[in-house]
Amino acid sequence: MHVRRVLIVVLLFIFTTELSFASSGSAYSRFGIGDRLQLASVRSIGMGGTSIALRDGYNVNIANPASWGDIPVVQFNGSLYYENITSDDGINTGGIGTGSINSAMLGLPIMPSRGVTVSFGFAPMTRVGYNIETQRDIEGGYQATKHIGKGGITNLVAGTSYRFSRQFSIGAMALYRTGVLNYEWSTQYSVPGYGSGFTIRELDLDGFAGQFGMLYSGLLPQRGEGETGPLTIGVVFTTPTNLNVEEDFTIIYQTGIDTTSVRTGTIKLPYTIGVGVAYKIDQRNLIAVDARYEPWDDFRKFGEPDSQLRNSTRIGLGWERQGRFDEVGTGFLNRTTFRLGLLYNASYFNIKDTPINETFFTFGMGIPISGIAVLDIGAQVGVRGTTDNNLQRDTLFRLYFALNMFERWFVPPRIE
Repeated sequence: MHVRRVLIVVLLFIFTTELSFASSGSAYSRFGIGDRLQLASVRSIGMGGTSIALRDGYNVNIANPASWGDIPVVQFNGSLYYENITSDDGINTGGIGTGSINSAMLGLPIMPSRGVTVSFGFAPMTRVGYNIETQRDIEGGYQATKHIGKGGITNLVAGTSYRFSRQFSIGAMALYRTGVLNYEWSTQYSVPGYGSGFTIRELDLDGFAGQFGMLYSGLLPQRGEGETGPLTIGVVFTTPTNLNVEEDFTIIYQTGIDTTSVRTGTIKLPYTIGVGVAYKIDQRNLIAVDARYEPWDDFRKFGEPDSQLRNSTRIGLGWERQGRFDEVGTGFLNRTTFRLGLLYNASYFNIKDTPINETFFTFGMGIPISGIAVLDIGAQVGVRGTTDNNLQRDTLFRLYFALNMFERWFVPPRIE
């Protein structure tokens, strides 16, 4: 039995690794360091991105390491996603659909009585992925221009938690941020005498940050033998990051002569602060609210600010109806967890002095597939941006799948 479970984990890892080279996104990911991602778990996707105040012993919640103190058994969470984007610039429309690995986390409760859990894994921080082709008429022919971007930044995380009491716990984790951002630009002419060109700009980045979190559930006591309450407050803080950057810039001329330059420096990323509240309405229903803030005015790239970025705020509202896993003979609908939410993101993009905002409706479910696993499904449907000022409006559909597996380790054998 143990061998079969290990094989499932290994096969999942191999499968997701093969998918990890796919890219997705929109033209907005050209700016800054790409689309900013805030994944905590697929559970949180269905709940409007809320996650900071969620106490859950059956998810390794990346958003707040203090929540790891509630994990009772060893857990593995691995997730994939699919994204479809339809873009409209007021004249033309186009779409792209891609899939990729999303995250993987392993939580090891080494001292459950004190909430000491060690967790590690990875999750995306930003993603770049676009392919834009334009054509304009010139005298005697046309000029074709192509912009291609791919890559992103990944968080490799490792941390631990500690529980002072049933109401209060803390957690901390180190984040190693690393990735490659690749930007390509080319121009082709149909008219002889015009010089075509091709440029490649590649940034290799890495750096460290820390994240600290706390959870407190002592404000409103439980009532009705735990059927209602408590009210939980969560706070997280992620430190600023100085990414070390090596930029390779290559120009390839029509004559075949190449020009290459290399420079090194840093990219300064801002801190993140988040606050969340969750309340258990009754034995099965939970509501949650999250708010996050990042001051991108502090962003510096090779010492220079970026006028196309702004401070960002992200607000989510979520509801969950928890399934009954412990009752024998319970039907499928009663055993399944259902989730709904709303998400508003005043993103860090400010293109042509126009703020780029996102609004999503979210939904999801948790389906028990065996005594040792749950399949979480989460979806986001929403819009981003505007066609004003010759910009584009994206209609997005994102679908996430996560396999959550549980196993008891560190249990002494019974002595007959």
